Amino acid sequence: MSTSEYNREQKRLLQRQGTLDAEGLPALRSGERRPPTGPSTRGGFHPRQFVDEVILELRKVMKPKRPELINYATVVFFTLAFIMALVYAIDYVYSLGSTQLFK
Repeated sequence: MSTSEYNREQKRLLQRQGTLDAEGLPALRSGERRPPTGPSTRGGFHPRQFVDEVILELRKVMKPKRPELINYATVVFFTLAFIMALVYAIDYVYSLGSTQLFK
């Protein structure tokens, strides 16, 4: 399966789920309006357009479910504990070596 075929199938799946609209943009909830696309007619920075684009991008973020979050936190905790123990062991060995060397 080529990349373009995979992307098309992924897009169709997201459209069936209601996550994307027909144009491939995130589906809007009731009462929402689509932020402007393309360059603005006025020049410069527009805070409202910036906020609309940030909200649009945040809708694309997939938030982990509770079991995934617990799993990720557990992996991070044990990895951190392992690295701390490794650094402690290396520091202890070097301190013993330097104590013997400069005794």
